[in-house]
Amino acid sequence: MTTMAVITPSYRPDLAGFRRLHASVRRHTDADVKHHVIVPGRDAPLYRGIGSDRLVVWTYQDVLPAGLTPTDRLAAATRRVPGLPASFNCAAINWRRPWKPVRGWVLQQIVKMCLVDHVEGDVFVNIDSDVVLVRRLGPEHVVHGGTVRLYTREESIGPGMRHYQWAETAHELLGLPFEQEDSYPDHIAGLVSWDPRLLRACLDRVKEVSGMPWGPAIAERLRFSEDILYGTFVRAFGSEQDLRFQRDTTLCHSYWETEAMAADQVECFVAEFKDEDCAVHIQSNTDTDDRVFSAVVERLSGASPR
Repeated sequence: MTTMAVITPSYRPDLAGFRRLHASVRRHTDADVKHHVIVPGRDAPLYRGIGSDRLVVWTYQDVLPAGLTPTDRLAAATRRVPGLPASFNCAAINWRRPWKPVRGWVLQQIVKMCLVDHVEGDVFVNIDSDVVLVRRLGPEHVVHGGTVRLYTREESIGPGMRHYQWAETAHELLGLPFEQEDSYPDHIAGLVSWDPRLLRACLDRVKEVSGMPWGPAIAERLRFSEDILYGTFVRAFGSEQDLRFQRDTTLCHSYWETEAMAADQVECFVAEFKDEDCAVHIQSNTDTDDRVFSAVVERLSGASPR
């Protein structure tokens, strides 16, 4: 039997969204699926307070490798300083290179990968806290013939895009050539599946190329995507079997606009939900009203595929 673990990094400002996500995980995944959340130590009591027997709460201190020290309270304090740019962020100290400090969004990606040493499972399903499951998500969606699903959107990252810098970082960490004029595939989505075996091999490759533990090697980077690192590794070093289940769809219908979704946009968004989709994603930084998000979820939850 294929075992599946759901993984989400989170922190205090995302607690309400995470509660909604976890409730949907309980409803739409099998009873043996555990939802693993990784949070700053100071936020752990809030998440344990959810009181779910299917929720496992990890702290950064629990999972971070040697050489990286989380600075939870400093990070929280800087968020409250008026006029301080959002780019000023100190979530952890990398003792191999203390300056510049590790940014919060980079640390969240690192701790997700750290769980490969702490969680057993045939497949990891990474789900962001601004995602909600609205249909069943089972092993059959993310594993086929022993191969874990890899989201790949071909030639969708080109020069001038922020993703392009992330692709370049992935190539550097893996010791692969990077051609400045080429386009690269995208592997980023609100719901992404990883093969733990391939993730371990990916991190071993980073260690081999960098000559240092993989955690500090990644923490040195200001521009990084864990999904692009993993996807780039699988595409470059995976076997024919490892590459048999690539798809250009995400299983998650996403709202990527920069402005909040308005109530009169709900029907149009719902109409674009595909038969194979299991989840919806409205980016938290759009500040979409919770009532609008709830209307989307209500319209789609329990709906049969067309």
